[in-house]
Amino acid sequence: MDLDGGRMLAALVVALVCAVLGLAVPWLIARLPEPTPDPGEDPADFPDKVPYAELGARRQLRLRSAAACGTAGALLGAALGWSWALPWLVFLVPVCCALTVIDYVTWYLPTRLIAPSYLVVGALVALGAVATGDVRVLLAGVLGAIGLGAYYGLLWFISPRMMAFGDVRLAGLLGLALGPFGTGTVILSVLLAGVIGVLGYLPLRWVGNAIRRHVPFGPFLVLGALGAVVLGQALAAA
Repeated sequence: MDLDGGRMLAALVVALVCAVLGLAVPWLIARLPEPTPDPGEDPADFPDKVPYAELGARRQLRLRSAAACGTAGALLGAALGWSWALPWLVFLVPVCCALTVIDYVTWYLPTRLIAPSYLVVGALVALGAVATGDVRVLLAGVLGAIGLGAYYGLLWFISPRMMAFGDVRLAGLLGLALGPFGTGTVILSVLLAGVIGVLGYLPLRWVGNAIRRHVPFGPFLVLGALGAVVLGQALAAA
């Protein structure tokens, strides 16, 4: 994808903003209340649950979160330029970073972080619809949330041991953000999440020279969504 001056500037600015927001990720994690089990989950399956306050205080988490968020921001800015979609995507970058860290370490995706994010992203998508004068932006976001949430909800219903219900809630949030980019982007996120999940399953299963009992799917959902936006825009430009 060739970058003009506007996209390069957008990539730099969005990367900087997201990196600064990434510095707050440990603070956000540490202040979350401890979760209650999702439907069908047994607390005995997670005997070594790391408290959020302890997780947020881990060394180097702040710098790693800033680096990850800055990288995601650079990719989004380069792919989209100065787009009305940036506000809700920039908001989601540190939120999804926090969710990825939490899910990787604790195998939970906290509703107390996901539920308010629906309201913020929904409001920003509605603002984008008003700014562009196209109500279909909001409608597409709602349909994306329903479609992606229903798809992963069906997978959870068929095999609740394959993924937690928190993954379904996260999928709906990502669908709300991806819907305005079109059905193709939503579908692409599913395909990429599946491919990344297959490639990452064994390394995560054996991480730390010990077999993990659970492999979180939330990080794959987040990476699939990010890749769908970036790759989708590149394909559209081509």
